[in-house]
Amino acid sequence: MTLALRRSLLVVAAALLPGCAGMRIHAAKRDVAITEDLPYRPGSTDPKHQLDLYVPRAPRPAAGFPVVLFVHGGFWRGQDRRYYQALTGIYGNIGVALARRGFVVGVQSYRLSPGVGIREQLSDVTAALRWLEEHAADHGGDASRVALVGYSAGGHLVSLVGLDRAVLASEGLPRSSIKGVVSISGILDVHMMELGQDDRFNEDVTYRLFGHGEEAQALLSPSTYVSADSPPFMALAAEHDYPFVVTAARTVTAKLRSLGVRTELREVAGNDHADMVTSIGTDKDAVSGPVADFLDGVMAR
Repeated sequence: MTLALRRSLLVVAAALLPGCAGMRIHAAKRDVAITEDLPYRPGSTDPKHQLDLYVPRAPRPAAGFPVVLFVHGGFWRGQDRRYYQALTGIYGNIGVALARRGFVVGVQSYRLSPGVGIREQLSDVTAALRWLEEHAADHGGDASRVALVGYSAGGHLVSLVGLDRAVLASEGLPRSSIKGVVSISGILDVHMMELGQDDRFNEDVTYRLFGHGEEAQALLSPSTYVSADSPPFMALAAEHDYPFVVTAARTVTAKLRSLGVRTELREVAGNDHADMVTSIGTDKDAVSGPVADFLDGVMAR
């Protein structure tokens, strides 16, 4: 039996187990409408240019539901919006958890390294954002209230979109509709990541995507673009996370707070980097509640 076949059988078997991640998401369809594989970039047939939409079945408020775009992790080179979802729950568990709290949630895929670089990935995020803003009303959403949430590499991407004014400006998108940014174990300082990773990782990821040296890496580090007019920002990090994730989260939130920006830092006890997303939707979920509370606050509901 090949490795690929064994892995497929494992995922199918896990999906059939009572209480498993896949069954939890299936059961959620009673109160969350889930539409998969919506193309967000006109003219593209690339499956990486698709998103899944999670919409509350609750009565629509007069102003519409606030909207969230979620961007997955994988160190810019792996994973997808439904990465072994039947087995792991990610990343549909995030869509379900936030939709249950009254948000329209788009969970997107994006093109991966080495096929593309960070600029192309940022372009995919802004394309998904544009699609959500154009189609939110069709699904009960309010396009004037949008937040960005990302995990790991996705936390890096959404933080750059939210903090670096040039990213949205290059796509002709207004920054005013971004009401908040949430980084879940996101990479906020690329140079800190380089110092915290081994040579093999840096050759394959850091230098390929961000270049050599602190000056080059700063151009694509969210920490570079902290300013007094940054949108409200929340950073979460795990107790047993990568040290460079924790340090950068503390540094960035401290800078934002000193500038008067609405900011929140959560360090989640007992979790490691992966737990931050795999625990969502379980009885060990210490992430989705604080994220939803923060989004409720910045969306002014």
